Formats: sequence, structure tokens, C-alpha cells
Amino acid sequence: MITRPHGRPPRPPLGLLPGRTRTTATPPTRLDDWTGRWVAQLAVPSAERLGGGEFQVLSDVTTGSLAYFDMDEDGRPQVTQRGPISLWDRVTDVLSEWETAGAPHQSGFGMTITPEEQTVWIGNEGGPSWRLPV
Repeated sequence: MITRPHGRPPRPPLGLLPGRTRTTATPPTRLDDWTGRWVAQLAVPSAERLGGGEFQVLSDVTTGSLAYFDMDEDGRPQVTQRGPISLWDRVTDVLSEWETAGAPHQSGFGMTITPEEQTVWIGNEGGPSWRLPV
């Protein structure tokens, strides 16, 4: 994804193996929006996004977790997740917080950096926030 300032580590072969599948109220097309994609990266900082539109894959290069999308028989978006982290659950949680805060543009975010942690927040340090790896 776009906030990573360095090259990614080598990725093992990507296999869309079976996992936990369910419909989702948040379609993967939400990540086609630049700020939505940036916000999603806050939830899963070591994930890469492959594809676009309704057919996307999120792959966590650190844990090997995976989320991929297709449509169910009724035409609703569904997600299949596998691995130790439920990537799409984390992404939908952060997107929901962002939308509840009014879905501000990236300029509505701030960051606090200390030697121990980096925190990105909306509005002010008391607003919704996410800790990032140092």
C-alpha cells in the first residue's frame, strides 16, 4: 500500500486457499478511494493490496494473513480471510471509525511521534487514533 516508504520484503507465493468466508457490508471498492486506502493501511500496516474494484486481495507480508473478495450467488461482496490476523475485520473497523469522524481528508489527520511509538489521530490527540510500528 501507499504509505510504506521502503521496498517490501520478498513475498512468498500467493495462494488463494480456503478460509473463513462471509458476506461483507463494506465492499472492497472502498479501497479504490485514496484516503480510504490510506486509512486502511493504519489498521494493517504490513499489508499489500493487489487488484482493484470488486476483486482485490490483501496480503500481510509479516504474518502471511490473507483476505480476498468475490461475489456470492446473490451478487453481494464476500470476503475470505485466513491466517492469524483477520485483515478485513481490522480494515472495516478503522474505516467505520474514520467515517464516524466525518471521513476527513488526510489533511484532517495528525501524528504524534515519540521514541517509543508513532500514533496517527483524527482531529486531535483525543480523537480516534492508531498506533503504528516504530
